[in-house]
Amino acid sequence: MAYSRRRFLGVTGLALAAAGSPVAARDRTRPPNIIFLMDDQHRWDYLGKVLPGVKTPALDSLAEQGVRYGQAVCQAPMCIPSRYSIMLGLYPRQIGVLRNEVALADDKLPAVPLAEQLRRAGYQTAGFGKTHWAWRNCSTRGFETRVIGEPRGTMSDEVGMVAISDLNPEGIKRYQQETKGTGGGGEGLAGYLGCTSRVAEGDHRDGFVFEQCLTFVEGRSDSSRPLFLYLSLLAPHAPFNVLPDYEKLYTPADMPVPEEPPYGQVEPCHATQGNAIEKERVTFWSQASREQWQTMVARYRANVSWCDSLFGRVLAALKKKGVLDNCLIVYTSDHGEMLGERYYRFNKYCLFESSVRVPLIVSGTAVPPRLRGTVDSRAAELVDVLPTILTAAGVMPDARKPGCDLLAPPAKKAAYAEFNDKKNPYYMWRTRSHKLILELPCDRIASEHILSGELYDLEKDPDEWRNVFANALYADVRASMTHDLLSHVRKLQPRVQGA
Repeated sequence: MAYSRRRFLGVTGLALAAAGSPVAARDRTRPPNIIFLMDDQHRWDYLGKVLPGVKTPALDSLAEQGVRYGQAVCQAPMCIPSRYSIMLGLYPRQIGVLRNEVALADDKLPAVPLAEQLRRAGYQTAGFGKTHWAWRNCSTRGFETRVIGEPRGTMSDEVGMVAISDLNPEGIKRYQQETKGTGGGGEGLAGYLGCTSRVAEGDHRDGFVFEQCLTFVEGRSDSSRPLFLYLSLLAPHAPFNVLPDYEKLYTPADMPVPEEPPYGQVEPCHATQGNAIEKERVTFWSQASREQWQTMVARYRANVSWCDSLFGRVLAALKKKGVLDNCLIVYTSDHGEMLGERYYRFNKYCLFESSVRVPLIVSGTAVPPRLRGTVDSRAAELVDVLPTILTAAGVMPDARKPGCDLLAPPAKKAAYAEFNDKKNPYYMWRTRSHKLILELPCDRIASEHILSGELYDLEKDPDEWRNVFANALYADVRASMTHDLLSHVRKLQPRVQGA
């Protein structure tokens, strides 16, 4: 189905009412329905509420009726470890999933996944889209209804799931033909340059997932149980083969192009020679025309707006069914996107702001009225999502886990993340004003074992171009943050299986 610009803005605008208008009094005798919306590689600042010119009316509506956490970070800037952290409520170091090539079988999970906890608590659980468990023949891990937009045998192969190759085999073939040559994960040069898609929305992986989710919502008959609905999209992650109606929302000539620092000013760093900086990309983008840069940015924004529209249309359907009269809505992304910043970096394999920070909104009628429409600047983390949802659902979260209820008073001094893409791990400790990154041996966590360090003054240097780790003027900040970070990491012992 084609969506014109007018219809896009109109349908997604319904999310304002969906997010928490007083259509009906909340049923306080029944746990709230839980709606968990997520997309992939969505920059923290690519919301209309943050960056005017980005068109996200549905997500903006959720923020207006809820709380936006403006300083939120992921726990690992890559898909699989980040998603394990979200769904288990643990840090990567506690789980043992540190990189994208590592995953766990069902009997190796160190904690009960979110969906399974809610199922045990009496929720009807339905999961649509990406979880990235990445383990052949694993269970659906708590989802009673499970649909993915990938063919079988690629991203996941959960027992009991429905894949796009089951219901729309010709459509996924058309999509794969259009994206052929875009590189691993769609993140090659052709994937970022993108194209105007000639494939119908329902043949796109997220379009298929959206249609299946909408069918489920409109046909749902089990109203005796509260609903946990998980809708997780693959976009705005590359490839940028964008639908024409969304590409038309942006004029490339109006798009910003990042200023690039000299190589010697920002390198070496924790991500040098890693996945985030490849010779081919530097060679191409350092010589690319301004038009190519602006088209790339416009297509990323078009993907962002498409995700927003899919969310908005599902929220409108949920609204019509009365599901949102008593609900908690959570929206986030698994990590960000560098989009060519800081010496031609793309992807997310680093701990810099555009990669490690994420959009995070908690909305719905379960949010206290006094908090609605606010921006919370606490040190929020994605491990906080699980206890926030469980608390709202009336399930007691495991107090031994590191997450905190986002609707309770702030409880963290700083935010933590890990980067494990190289031989030695890097650990991040971030406050609103400063960010510390330490390289340490895998098995030694003490100040005398520090192999390298980076410290950024986020207030004076938001682009993170100047590493002041060795600057005497920052000695006290460095010492204090180093002490806190090392103390935090030493506490992160692997969890006992199933705890």
